[in-house]
Amino acid sequence: MQHGETKSSDFDRTDGKAGGWWEWKPEKRALELLFTTGELMVARRQNFQRIYNLRERVHSQWDDQRDLKTPLDCQHQQILLAVRALGIAKPSWIADYFRMKNFNAASEAGKLAAQGLLLTVSVEGWDAPVYVHPEHHALLQLACDGKLNASATSVLSPFDPVVWDRKRAMELFNFDYKLECYTPAAKRRYGYFTLPILRRGKLIARMDAKAHRKERVFEIKALHLEPGTRISQTLAQDVCTAIIRIAQWHQTPEIRLRYCSSAELSDLMNSIL
Repeated sequence: MQHGETKSSDFDRTDGKAGGWWEWKPEKRALELLFTTGELMVARRQNFQRIYNLRERVHSQWDDQRDLKTPLDCQHQQILLAVRALGIAKPSWIADYFRMKNFNAASEAGKLAAQGLLLTVSVEGWDAPVYVHPEHHALLQLACDGKLNASATSVLSPFDPVVWDRKRAMELFNFDYKLECYTPAAKRRYGYFTLPILRRGKLIARMDAKAHRKERVFEIKALHLEPGTRISQTLAQDVCTAIIRIAQWHQTPEIRLRYCSSAELSDLMNSIL
């Protein structure tokens, strides 16, 4: 790294292999190993390529003071971070959050709960206990009192933790989600790169969109509303506000709605957009 940030393509391939999606050259494997151990960080991306640099150059103020002596200490820390991020968590959701394969999250989460580091709660209709981070105790009490009201609406990335774990999305939101860009076009149900829409604690729609930056147009190819979603002026306003926000981020101020599964919602949105 004496010459500054670098990417794997800066190194010529010398192992004689043709290459491929996962056929990493030795230099790429080395960069990823150093990234995994925290010696390198990803400073930025060039198209899809990671641009690596030394940790101290990317995060000069980073100072990890956690006292993690063993691999199990690290895993316990990951469990605590996962539960805090998820809000409420089944053991299987915990393990998936950090891709902790072959790890008994249920047993280890139970140990942390016994130490008072996690709260154990029960949810009506669920057989096994679930966990909540103590930092969310006040929110948990509001939920138990029926006073926890979600207010945000946002267009999500397909890689957002809300939907990344497909099983969790189905169990928690009854939202059956699949990224269809790898599905042949004739077999797609919703579109090439559908974006889930989260509104006030519910996943209410999915949108297939494309940003035409040169033309400054944000095209909504299709918007599919989830079954049972009640259409209202407020819902339309929430969804449009979220779409306008993402369109502005892409610098595509003109928004065109091509198709909506609900004619009523389409009319409302067109009157706003």
